[in-house]
This record gives sequence, structure tokens and C-alpha cells, in this order.
Amino acid sequence: MREVSVRICCVQIESVPGKPEQNLVRAKKYAMKARERGAHLVIFPEQYPTGWDPHGTDFTDDGSGAICAGWAAVAVAAGVHVLGSYRKKTESMSQNVAAVFAPDGTRIAEYAKIHLFSPGGEDVSFLPGNELALFTIGGVRFGIGICYDLRFADLFCAYARAGCDAVVVPAAWPCARLKHFDLFLHARALENQMFVAGVNTAGGRTSEVNCGGTTVVDPWGETVARAEDAGTALVCADIDLAAVREARSAFPVRADRRDDLYPSL
Repeated sequence: MREVSVRICCVQIESVPGKPEQNLVRAKKYAMKARERGAHLVIFPEQYPTGWDPHGTDFTDDGSGAICAGWAAVAVAAGVHVLGSYRKKTESMSQNVAAVFAPDGTRIAEYAKIHLFSPGGEDVSFLPGNELALFTIGGVRFGIGICYDLRFADLFCAYARAGCDAVVVPAAWPCARLKHFDLFLHARALENQMFVAGVNTAGGRTSEVNCGGTTVVDPWGETVARAEDAGTALVCADIDLAAVREARSAFPVRADRRDDLYPSL
């Protein structure tokens, strides 16, 4: 049987705050570069079109506005799947959302951030999501988390139980806690025997608090790709189902869980 492998490319890039049109033009450029490197899925950092702000609720989109149309156009132009985020307008409050657009521009998955960053007040301005989001590309089953979600192991356990081979995590993780970002990426991958890709915002002229660290980790907890520095970078890796199957066969951790003693998702 032919083993399945899907190439992802993580775009570590800096947002120009409040300039979604300008940022989406750059997104198209980097998505096309990723396609040249064989990407099937291109992933951008949290709130890339606007820049992440725990209280920023301008430039909202109800799912049919300019920002979502812009992401769809990026996917079509590059001929790849694209994961991009936006501030979704709802009847009550905005949501921090990541969506996946297919090469024909259709939206195939959407995830609203479940765990809002209360230390920064994100929970005051945004409405949390309540559902997992899964999608499949080339036989590989993906889940989505956003930034602060990395601190909540049960979410990744739930994705593993749902059959995910990989979870992608767009983020705007600060330099001050970058070691935590790296630690959580490795822990979530190893404990769930899946690939985990953390796509962080680059550091630069307009971002003094972010400094990259974009990393892809395999089911054995090993780094398979990582940005060399804090600047703009394309970090590409192959999500290989054989590696997932091997890890789960060699160490049947899921079968050894004691869900009778603690809650499971």
C-alpha cells in the first residue's frame, strides 16, 4: 500500500497592523513560493491580516466579506489549500477564527478559538468557540488549534481521539514565553503521537513582542523543521502517515489510558 504524505508550509511572517489588504497581497506571494516548494497546505500565523490584538475587533468579517474573499483568492492564485485567520462577526461578539480554503476557493473547515487568552483580556472582547474543526487533505486528517490552545492538553487529546494525524496551530506567541511555545509543541505531538505544527508571527519592524520559533514536530516528539531565526521564513515539512502509524503501533498509549479514572474528551 502506498504511504500517504502531505507537505505543509508554515509562513512565519509579520503583519502590518490594520492593513489587511496589504497583508493579503503578501500572503499570496508567500503562498505561491510555498507551492513552488511542493506545498499542499500553506498556514499563516494567528490574525495575520490585521495583526493580533486581544481587544482588536475592527475589520470583522461575517464569513462573506473582503478578508475571507482575500484568503480564498490566495488559495486560488497559488493552487493550494490555505489556512488563514480572521475576526469573525457574530450577532453578539467577534470570534478569533481560523479557516481552511481549498484550491478552488471553497471553505472546507473553520475553527473558532476555544481557549481565549484571559491574561491579555481576549475573553473580554471575543466569544469562545465550542467545537473542534477537522479537515482532510490527501488522506491526512488535520485538526486546528490557535495559539493559547496549546496550553490545554485535552484539546489535542480530543483531536487524537477523533482520528487526527496532525494539528496545525497558528499563533502570535510572545518572545517572553517562546520556550513555552516550543515545549508545548513537542509535548502535544509526543503525548498524542501526531504531527503538530506551530506557526508563529515573525519579529520585525512592527512587531516588538514576537520572534518566530515556527516549528513542526513529529509523532516521536522530534523537530522535523524549524525557522532558523525570528525573521520571515517558509518552514516546510512532510506529514507522513507511516510515521504516525509506526509511533502508535510501537507505543500503544491510547489503549493504555485509564478513562475510568479521569474524564476523557
